[in-house]
Order: sequence, then structure tokens, then C-alpha cells
Amino acid sequence: MDERKMARIDLAVPFGQKDEAKALGAKWDPVLNVWYAPEDVDLIPLLRWLPDSDTVELEHAPEYQVRAPYYYIIESTSDCWKCSTWTRVYTFMLPEGHEKFELVDDDEEFSLERNLGEWIRHDHRGTAGTVHSLSPSVAAQVRRYTANLKQAFSKTAGHRYIMNHCEHCGTKLGDFYMHSEPGGAFFPTSPQQASKMTLIKINERFDANCGVGFVTDDFFDCMQRDKTRSV
Repeated sequence: MDERKMARIDLAVPFGQKDEAKALGAKWDPVLNVWYAPEDVDLIPLLRWLPDSDTVELEHAPEYQVRAPYYYIIESTSDCWKCSTWTRVYTFMLPEGHEKFELVDDDEEFSLERNLGEWIRHDHRGTAGTVHSLSPSVAAQVRRYTANLKQAFSKTAGHRYIMNHCEHCGTKLGDFYMHSEPGGAFFPTSPQQASKMTLIKINERFDANCGVGFVTDDFFDCMQRDKTRSV
């Protein structure tokens, strides 16, 4: 999705949500005592904090910008860079037909008064990465399988997101290697590697703010199915 540049926009961020807003690119103005969206930041993740007005149609800005009718929790393994021990790691796979909310691009100058968007359907499977927030129901499902997928600050990314932690020493394990490097925990390059990954199907709606990546051959059919833990 292309970023839309615009003048600074002040935000109405509750104190309890300031860390999440900061992770999504919001800045604090110590003079005016207000959070704001800088002109070079992607506005969509911050739309929920736009102040109420007669011209801003907040109904076009859903709380979660990625959705699917069901999803899979992927269980894989990765070596911990700190203690050199293999640890279980988790992420989400979304089915064909998952949707992402995007601003309408009609070749006109973007303005807050329009604030229009649409759900774009993607007819391929995708793996969720850089997850900023999960709906309560998805978060509850994750907690059934692991307590080591949780919010943390990434120096590499420069912001907070929900990342894996080593189940042995608690070290943060960032998304980049596992999601973006061929052979990483969630980027299998062969049927043999995919066969070591387990899919747990969750027959509930998926809602989150995250990125979704995909590859031409994800070896989906080679992954194990754990029907005993499926919901």
C-alpha cells in the first residue's frame, strides 16, 4: 500500500494507548501536549485516534485492518540467537479470501474529509507478520498455545510489535529472519522443511493490524495438521 503524505494531523490518544500509537508512528508534541500523525507516516493504522468531527467519517476506519473468516496458528521451530537452543515459535496463516482495508485510490488528492476506504480481497494464502495488535478473541486463542508471543520493542524495526520469545531464556526473536529469509521458521523452501511445521485451524474470525506476506509456493499441503488442538 502506498503511503499518503499530508500535513500533520492531531490525534485523540488515551493515555493507556500511547505506547501503541507511538509504535504505529505517532509523535508527541510537548508544547501543545498532544499526539499527532507526522506527514510522512502511514495514516491508516492511526485512524482510530482521529478526533470526532463533522467531516471525519470514522465508520470508514475499522479498528482492525486485516480480517479473515478463519485462520491457522502455525507452530514451527527456530534456534535462539542467545542461548543456541531450538525453541517453538508461532505466527498466523490466513486463507484465500482474507481481506485488507485500504484507502481508495482514485487519482485525486487525498484529504481527511474523504477518509474513504475499501476492503480488498486477496485470493492467496498469507502469513501474518509485524503484528501490531490482535482482536481479543484472536489473542485469547494464542494464549491457549503459548505465552511467548507478546508485545516487545524491536531495535531493528524501531517500534513495538507482537513477537516471539525464546521459551528457554526469554530472549526476543524478531520477525525478519523467520518471515523474510528463505529457510526461516515461517519461510519453508522445501516439502521436508514444511513437514516440520504444524497448522492448528481456528474456525473463528481473524482480526488484526499486521502485514501479510506470501510466496509462490508455501508448501501448505506438506505441513502437519493438529486436529486435536483445532477449534
